[in-house]
Amino acid sequence: MKSLILKIFFLFVVLVVNISAKNIDSITNSHWETLHLYHGENQKAGPFAFDDNYVEFEFGGRYEWLDLYGYIDFIDALNSSTSDKHGQNNFFVDIEPRISIDYLTNTDLSYGALQELFIAFDIYYADEPNGNGLKIVWMGLGSDIDIPWLGKSGVNFYTRYVEENYGASNENSFDGYVAHINWFKPIYNFTDSRFLSFQGYLDYEFGSDLDNNSFERQYRTSDSLQSYLGLWVHDKKWTAGYGLKVYKDMTQWKDGEVLNNKETKTSGYAHYFNVGYKF
Repeated sequence: MKSLILKIFFLFVVLVVNISAKNIDSITNSHWETLHLYHGENQKAGPFAFDDNYVEFEFGGRYEWLDLYGYIDFIDALNSSTSDKHGQNNFFVDIEPRISIDYLTNTDLSYGALQELFIAFDIYYADEPNGNGLKIVWMGLGSDIDIPWLGKSGVNFYTRYVEENYGASNENSFDGYVAHINWFKPIYNFTDSRFLSFQGYLDYEFGSDLDNNSFERQYRTSDSLQSYLGLWVHDKKWTAGYGLKVYKDMTQWKDGEVLNNKETKTSGYAHYFNVGYKF
């Protein structure tokens, strides 16, 4: 099996089915799925900014040892000629499994604000018919931490393995690290079933060695930051939201350089509007 992503997945499937686990009654099993339609303005995911409408299937839940979050994006979902992504690759996947160390060891590892420890992964995949696409695995230590005001938040630290990165020189290597935090904070109740939430995440990727040729030394960076800050209204079956996304050298592209007679735009802000249906 050539794909490192599949090797890691099957390795941990074998591991978890052979280890004694904590009593199932101590875990509340759950799952959820939401289908969103997004409109994004001034988005950044590559050297140039773009506008687009896309559909996102988002899912998550908990089952015994497995804590799972993920989404699948279908870019240019309205097949609009006005989309900056019209006619391009339109498929992106992000899957974030975490395996509970507390559960596998049958040990309560909580201490103070720390609620639970995990073996954490984040798997990115995007196909590219005409060359290398994107296959990246983050792997490391995860945790749930009770942060003042925000409440229970996911705080993870990863190392990165890059299998494919659109042909960049760091392919097939461990390259850099990631500090990650995500949160979901209800801040106002309109009714028993309708509320306003502040939700989002922050990723800081650093320590990369993406400067192995003259092109990369001019156009790429060793670090990258992105953060999504969202205000969403939730009801039993529907949700609607606005998100401000903040970038610094997104996907390790330098901001303000001239590439193919265009200025790179990888730092600054983007605006996201969405409506969603909860299954």
